[in-house]
Amino acid sequence: MKRAALPITVSLVSVLVLFVFITALTGCTRAAQKKEAFWNSQIGQAKYNDVVAQLGPPVAKETLSDGSLVAKWVRTSYGTTRSTAMADNWTEELVLKFSPGGILTQSSLHEY
Repeated sequence: MKRAALPITVSLVSVLVLFVFITALTGCTRAAQKKEAFWNSQIGQAKYNDVVAQLGPPVAKETLSDGSLVAKWVRTSYGTTRSTAMADNWTEELVLKFSPGGILTQSSLHEY
């Protein structure tokens, strides 16, 4: 009987680990989708100076020939999730484009 129990236990542990991993990935995706939806809702409203006050200075910015400004913010997290002992590393890249008057016109968020 002990031999029959071992494969079932191993299978349940494998399923549990897989479930935790998929849940973690889904949670990250939902958080990124909420952030992206937030920045998309700010198009036409947010001003460059207000965004800088909220996020800090961008890591890169460029003024285009038409006078608009493209700025990029990057956040990276390194750590481990104690409950799963899995690495919880991610990088978030937010690129925002502002009109010559400093109003948000376009947003792009990538998480990897």
